[in-house]
Amino acid sequence: MTFLRDYFILWAELGALIVGLAVSLIVPDFGSSILSPFRSLLLWSSRRPSTAVAFAILIAPLLRLLAWPWVKLPYPAIHDEYSYLLLADTLASGRLTNLPHPFWIHFEAMHVLQQPTYASTYPVMQGVFIAIGEAVVRAPWLGVWLSMSLFCGALYWMLKAWLPHFWSLAGTVLVAIRFGIFSYWMNSYWGGAPGALGGALVLGALPRIFRYCRIRDACWLALGMAILANSRPYEGFFFCLPVAFVFFAWLFGSDKTCHWLGFQPCPSGRGTRLRLLVPIALILVVTGAGMNYYFWRVTGNAFKMPNSLEAEQYGITPLFIWQKLRPEPHYNTDTLRYFFTQIAARKTSQAERFFDYWRIYLGPALTFPLLLGVAAFRDRRVRFLLAVILAVLVAVAIEWWARPHYAAPMTGALFAMVLQSLRHMRVTFMRDSGASSRWRGLVALAPVVVLLMIPAQLVLPRIPIEQTIDILFGAPTLYRQASPRLQIEQFLMKQGPKHLILVRYTNHENDFRIHDEWVYNSANIDQQPIVWARELDEERNRKLREYYKDRRIWLCSPDESMLVPWD
Repeated sequence: MTFLRDYFILWAELGALIVGLAVSLIVPDFGSSILSPFRSLLLWSSRRPSTAVAFAILIAPLLRLLAWPWVKLPYPAIHDEYSYLLLADTLASGRLTNLPHPFWIHFEAMHVLQQPTYASTYPVMQGVFIAIGEAVVRAPWLGVWLSMSLFCGALYWMLKAWLPHFWSLAGTVLVAIRFGIFSYWMNSYWGGAPGALGGALVLGALPRIFRYCRIRDACWLALGMAILANSRPYEGFFFCLPVAFVFFAWLFGSDKTCHWLGFQPCPSGRGTRLRLLVPIALILVVTGAGMNYYFWRVTGNAFKMPNSLEAEQYGITPLFIWQKLRPEPHYNTDTLRYFFTQIAARKTSQAERFFDYWRIYLGPALTFPLLLGVAAFRDRRVRFLLAVILAVLVAVAIEWWARPHYAAPMTGALFAMVLQSLRHMRVTFMRDSGASSRWRGLVALAPVVVLLMIPAQLVLPRIPIEQTIDILFGAPTLYRQASPRLQIEQFLMKQGPKHLILVRYTNHENDFRIHDEWVYNSANIDQQPIVWARELDEERNRKLREYYKDRRIWLCSPDESMLVPWD
């Protein structure tokens, strides 16, 4: 019973696929009739370049806006989100990092450096987008909207290099539905879209370089790599390996590389091709220099990333699965010790890990065309896309710890494969008017099921299922109302402008509570209305209270739902 409840949407999608399969075999035009108005709109838009681009960029935020009556503004709840918000607040304030606080031990938190500077440990790209939303309209979440919009626009541009215009626009709509309404990519501050954006730019630029040898396409390629380096640097490196291989094979070899990929090469000579290295090298050198400068400002070492410094200061977890755990460092609180030595040190099985990836990116509906459109894998372009996907999957398979958005760079390649499989299904099932005509409804089945899941997920909040959202979408903030932490902040703001909350944890070995961390602050701790700090020993608490003597001081215990004035 618990299994059925936890995987409600997954089972609903599988059930809809099975029912749709039966109906399509009996009534071949069933799925086509449902998709007919959508097909007409996409055909009309795909024939108008400017309209198609605008449609691709706006589709995700428009769909999310239509779901607003059911899915409101997401509140940050997981420590990763607060770390990204700290990064965004720092950037929006015009700084790359912050000076360490004199009482920094009280403010220690997961994925946040306190020494030598006070900063997030994450790559900057997600923080850049959130900072734009915060700086422009005082709404950090609109930065997430922006990243998703740009990703969908880049995806459409990428797919046009691999597929006809109609299929490119249709694929962008599928991705917008899959990731732009209910996914944690849109409904949290974790990210996902920036890495997918970088991957789409790289895969969109590569075939255009082969065809036209244009400087601007080389710039887009390098820009995509720069975004990957600042969003998913490790997975982005593996993603770029097959890209770099075929690029240099074409650059210094012959046109056989283009023919192998199924592209018509441009007739230019080697000299014209070599000039493409200039903008690529220039952009990548500037990006590398900027990253080194940022690392130097945050960690004091131009070649040490913030997350590497966090691993040295707090972590025992190695990067790769075959490595051993490192010795345990000193921890100032039991909460941090439990998180880094128990939660972060757990290694999930490969089967469990890739099941999470499958349900987030494909699910039953989009797996269906990959199985029936197996002929697409003989396509030369699909084979290259498959190589890119496998490179990313190898990268995440050998990592000690991985989440589905770690593989975001492969999103464009994966959906290009799905679309190519649908095209091959259409050719196979609609070639003859005889026996195969009964199978033509299967081509529309996957998009129909994806559409049907929209109302199913809108109904889901009305169903009392505790953990469905977290397990299915990886987004505990999706349908969550204001958290107890936020409710306390709202209450205290009515009591006065300045408060200090000392947080006392009584249960340090609680997995759910560890992820629901309360001690997080903005970039300028002393200027924020409510300061959250950890309760330590009596002497340190006394000095902190003296430092904040102009504030009203409270004692809060999340484990006991307690908030009382500090006597």
